[in-house]
Amino acid sequence: MVQIGNIHLGKAETAERPKLDAGEAFILWDLLLSRYDIIQKTQIYQNFAHDPDLKALLAQGLAGVLEKQVNVLEKEMNTFNLSLPSRPPKSMRLPDVSAIIEDEFMFRDVFFGMQGFLDYHARTIRSFTTNDKLRAQLINFAVDELHLFDLMVKFGKLKGWLRVPPFVL
Repeated sequence: MVQIGNIHLGKAETAERPKLDAGEAFILWDLLLSRYDIIQKTQIYQNFAHDPDLKALLAQGLAGVLEKQVNVLEKEMNTFNLSLPSRPPKSMRLPDVSAIIEDEFMFRDVFFGMQGFLDYHARTIRSFTTNDKLRAQLINFAVDELHLFDLMVKFGKLKGWLRVPPFVL
């Protein structure tokens, strides 16, 4: 037992067990599986990319956002004793067939994927009504994704890969 002044704090068994409903459990599993797929695709694109800036941006997305989110999601899945989806290999090394896929195509595929995932974040956040801690974590994921999306928009404009619709005068 821990004592702070006149306050006595009980052992951990007196703490309330975290709650998670079935829908939230599925969303955690689906988010983790999506991250695994995105990591694998990003690793493939890193192998195909010619542009060093694009390679750096993909590496930043992997290490700065995706891998961190996977670690958090795996930890939460373990906290609730949920089965983890099969994880892809840690890295992807492919033969040099980089002439098959152009850098602009890879950028646009990642960009459109991020746009879709921003919508998915909003839908999943509003579904987490039981577990406040996980809802807050998903909000943090969405904020990280928004910052990365902003970087992608600026990068796409700089490279001329972000197709801007014509202006009306």
